Amino acid sequence: MFNFGKKKEDETPQEALANARKTVNSGLTGGLTKAFMGKGFLDKVNNAMDQGQAAINMQNSGQWLLQSGLDGSAEVISIEDTGKLINFNPVVKLSLKVTPSMGMPAFQTVGETTVSKIAIPRKGETIKIKYSPVDPSQFVVIS
Repeated sequence: MFNFGKKKEDETPQEALANARKTVNSGLTGGLTKAFMGKGFLDKVNNAMDQGQAAINMQNSGQWLLQSGLDGSAEVISIEDTGKLINFNPVVKLSLKVTPSMGMPAFQTVGETTVSKIAIPRKGETIKIKYSPVDPSQFVVIS
C-alpha cells in the first residue's frame, strides 16, 4: 500500500532529515524540483536541512552534557551572537574562564551553546555550566 506524505510514527528527526534529503536530491522528485525550481532553490533547501541537522546534533549533545557533564562555574570573558536560533533561543559563542567544582585548575575555553533569550549571560558575569571532560569546548549553561 502506498503511504504518500504520511510520517512514520517511530521515525527519528535524523531519519526524517535523511529521507527528505534523499527525496529532494535524487530520483524523479529531485529532478523535477531542480528543473522547475532551479539549483538556487535546491541549495537553499539543502542549507536549511544542514541547519536542522546541526540543531539536532547540538540538542543531543546538550542532553548528554546535562546528564553526564562535569559541574563548574565560569566567568564570561566574551559573548558573540552566531545568528542561529534553537527553539527561538539564541546560539551564542562564549569565551569562558572555567573553574571546575572538583578542585582542578581553572582553564579557558571557547564554544557555542544555546542560552535562554531571557537570561543571556553578559561579559564579566559568573555562570554555572556543565562541560565535557573530553572536550571542554562542549558545554551547556545551567539556568
